[in-house]
Amino acid sequence: MRNTQRPSFLLLSTLLVFLALPSPSLAFSPKISIATLPTDLPAIQDCRRSAYGDKPDNKLLSAAKSFCNADQIQKEGYICIIAKNNKSVVVGTADLNTRTNIVNNVYVRKEARQQGIARLMMEAVVEYAIMDKPSNLKLTVMSKNIAAVSLYKKMGFQALGVYGGLDALSSVTPLDFLMEMEKKLD
Repeated sequence: MRNTQRPSFLLLSTLLVFLALPSPSLAFSPKISIATLPTDLPAIQDCRRSAYGDKPDNKLLSAAKSFCNADQIQKEGYICIIAKNNKSVVVGTADLNTRTNIVNNVYVRKEARQQGIARLMMEAVVEYAIMDKPSNLKLTVMSKNIAAVSLYKKMGFQALGVYGGLDALSSVTPLDFLMEMEKKLD
């Protein structure tokens, strides 16, 4: 039977402090934490909006608008792990649906990439999920996102399946497939 109690705040705080310890390979030491809503919401939205540069909101598809607005994490049963730089600017986010154990919206600002921030956020997601006692964690990722696929594989996620999806220019560009991945938790 699944434990429906949430992990204790003290235990989770201790874990997140450990994950925020400096790493010699990072240009800065990101602070990894669970977002506090509604306080962190504007900073999360600003971070996610950076994915689309100067593109006006009215030119975004509904899924992109939902991502930018962080609609999902404002619902019951979701948490958002955030990474803040040394100026307390949110530079990354990762969402976890605590009912289904599905991870999504893992995003790191362009200027903060290749510094291990996604790995730190995903480690926090995994640790949170382990404390809640699920048997596995799932996510989907586009096959062209080589850095993300590589990270997830290094973290023990395995591809369950690949789902077809043709690029608009599929005749001149490689195909991009949606990969479902899963990690068994101990």
